[in-house]
Order: sequence, then C-alpha cells, then structure tokens
Amino acid sequence: MRRQSIPLILITLALAAFACDIPGAAPPTPFSIPTPNQTLTAIFAPTAITTIVPPPTSESLPTVAVTPAETLAALPTATPAGLSRPNGTPVEAVLLTTAPTIDGDLAEWTTNAYALTQVTYGASRWSGLADASAVFYIGWDASRLYVASRVTDDKFVQVSKGEALYLGDSLEIQFDANLSADFGASSLSSDDYQLGLSPGNFGSLAAQSYLWYPATKRGAPAGVVVAGRSSSSGYTLEAAIPWTVFGVLPAEGSRYGFAISVSDNDAAGTAAQQSLISNVSTRTLVDPTTWGTLVLVGSGGT
Repeated sequence: MRRQSIPLILITLALAAFACDIPGAAPPTPFSIPTPNQTLTAIFAPTAITTIVPPPTSESLPTVAVTPAETLAALPTATPAGLSRPNGTPVEAVLLTTAPTIDGDLAEWTTNAYALTQVTYGASRWSGLADASAVFYIGWDASRLYVASRVTDDKFVQVSKGEALYLGDSLEIQFDANLSADFGASSLSSDDYQLGLSPGNFGSLAAQSYLWYPATKRGAPAGVVVAGRSSSSGYTLEAAIPWTVFGVLPAEGSRYGFAISVSDNDAAGTAAQQSLISNVSTRTLVDPTTWGTLVLVGSGGT
C-alpha cells in the first residue's frame, strides 16, 4: 500500500503545477474605470460649444453662448401694446419733427427729462448725487434714436477709448431689439445690444462710441454721432444712433428692452470703472429681464 501511494502523490503534484500555466487560471489584474471629471475629458470628448468672450469690465461676466444670427426681416416693426418689463416706469422716446444738432448743447431738448440715479455697481465708492448722477432725454425719427444727457460729476476722468471707454466717465445703453420674442429670456442673445458713448476728454480724446454686444458686431458702429461738452457740474453728451445699429425698423408704438447708465471714474489719470448709475435699479448686464422698457411715442407724447 505504501508503494502505491507514492506515485499518486507525484501525479497530484504534477497536475497542480500544470494548472498554473492554463490561461485564465491566475486571478485577473484589477482594473478600475476612470470617472469622468467635470469637463468630460477623462473618457468622453466634450461637446464643442462656440462662445463669445464679453468685453472686459468691472462687472463679473460669464462666457455667453452664441445664438443663431437673426435677420432683419425676422425682427418686429411693432411690439404688442402694453408689453413692458416690470422694472420701473417705461421710458417714452418722442417722435422728433426736427432732428437735434449733435453738439453737446442741450438747450433744444424740451422732451421729458428722466432721472438716472440708481446705483447698480460700486455702491461703496459712490458718495451721492453730486458724485455721479444724471438726467437724460430721448427721441426718435425714422432713421435714428437720439439720446442726450446732463451728467453731474464732481471729478471728470476719461483716459480710455474704444472698447475700454467704460473705464472712464461715459454712458452706455442696453437695448433689446426683439422684446416680444424673448421677453422671458434671462441671458443675452443676438438681438441684445450694449453700446458705449464717451464724451471724450474735451481735448485730445474725441467723443466716440463702441458696441460690445453682439460680439459679431463688436467695434465702432457705423453712423453713430457723439458730442460732449464740459460743464461746471460735470458734462453733457448727445448722440444720434442709426436704427441700423440695432437692426430694427422703428414705428410708433414699438417697445424695446432698454436701460441707460453712467460709468463714473474719480481716479485721476487712471482707467477704472468705480461705479455705475442706471435709470433702472434692477439692471444687470447679462440679464435682459432686469432692464426697463423703451416706448416710441408720437410727436405729442402720451
């Protein structure tokens, strides 16, 4: 019996050694699937998104996705009666039978004067109405929108131009050209405009305009005429803006999203936007639902 047990033990040991060489007999090497990170670059390629980079500003600006371009034919010539943003009283632009002379002299403006006193940025650096505030006038005809403003500013500083003109004493306009189509849209689209107007520095730096939005039209807009004058309490500014800048066909009763603001800089020799004062207390740059309403009325007003 002992002689037979020895060969059995040897056979058993040989079979065990052979089994170790069989594919799959060894335990598999551990493998962990990577978890995609927030930008989807670990496993999956990110979806391509075309973006526009907003102009530099003291406000916090997110990257805005480009929306399909709209054609002039797609824009309304009139807006449903009564449609208004719930932000302040609508501003009425009066039909002007004679176009104003754009020279910075506001003596010919007899339309309603609207207050521009709501601080929407830099409240800690705004010391009151004497620091920065304004009244503005607004009118229209078949070819242009006209804006005039008398700005109270205890320290006039403007050393910037072009896309940086907001880093000095200046005005800017937000304009939603298609209010009825995107009334509830809280992000910028291709029919939303941000237009800057600078009085210059009354010397070497000329009065000028600059369009930041839409990005596809960014630059000095064609046909805009701007003039400014220094005054004992600040400055005045006048502008004539062709409707083609906003891509609309004006008509009495038309309504648009609208806000107008004054940028203030008190740091002599420095480019800085220290505060922003608007006609609408809710105004934020990238949310058109926070703007007010502009109504085109007849020559007799309402």
